Amino acid sequence: METRQLQHFLAIADAGTFTSAAERLHISQPGLSSSIRALEHSLGVRLFVRTRKRAELTEAGRELYSGARRALATLDALESQIRRGPGVTQSTLRVGCIPSFAGLDLAALISRFVAGNPDVDVDVVVGMPLRHFADLADETIELAFVTMPLEPPEGIRLTPLVTYPMVLACPVGHRLSKQPSVALADLADEVFVDFDVDLAARQVTDRAIASAGITRTVRVTCNEIGSLLELVAHGLGIAIVPRPLAIATRVPVAMVPLTNASLVWTVAAATRPAGMTTEAGRAFWNLIADTATPVNQTRT
Repeated sequence: METRQLQHFLAIADAGTFTSAAERLHISQPGLSSSIRALEHSLGVRLFVRTRKRAELTEAGRELYSGARRALATLDALESQIRRGPGVTQSTLRVGCIPSFAGLDLAALISRFVAGNPDVDVDVVVGMPLRHFADLADETIELAFVTMPLEPPEGIRLTPLVTYPMVLACPVGHRLSKQPSVALADLADEVFVDFDVDLAARQVTDRAIASAGITRTVRVTCNEIGSLLELVAHGLGIAIVPRPLAIATRVPVAMVPLTNASLVWTVAAATRPAGMTTEAGRAFWNLIADTATPVNQTRT
């Protein structure tokens, strides 16, 4: 069992598909599949069950997941310490974040933190919310920036930080592209492309569509905002997406405001109920606490 294989395993578990994981790792899908087959062979177990749309963890895969995450975090910390040399002590703040930083000025936040805490390294762990919830439970990260609505697992607290409207994304020249705003009823006969049902933005859309009494057709699902909007630009359907994500991609689509007030996308901080467990974590939290509005999102 090699470190590289564990990294590949975690990437697939986080992304949900071999294709998405290969794109994030910048390797070929056959190469990734070969790496996982070798890992499964060395362990003597199957780690994934491939369905039509996803790669699901087996029981053995779920057991490996949390252990692999802790092992790699320990190796990262050890490598950092060795590189600094003997006698040099420097802590590391590990922060989880969703794949796109759009909607959250994380770079500015980290810059301010590093300026005030030069003896602390920062490790930004990029992944999906379920991964971050597991890392919080394992205490391998201090906090994570995720999106709502999400039903947090037991022992995880969500603190909303900032909320953005969602907009209609449609091809340039679409019948709705020049409208000042549109209602959900205007979309009744349209075909959609959308995120996977596990993502918060998709859940917001599904709830609003259901409340409006509309039945819709989702032709293609895609978890990467740039690729999703490329599908829209090529006429495969329309989409309802968070405005800052759409702007950040710069894909040439029309963005039209929606009249439904419930279509909003919220970035939240996920933490353990006890809060930060390290001095570095508490210092980082103090930078964002003034803009946070705590809500009762803890399950005990």
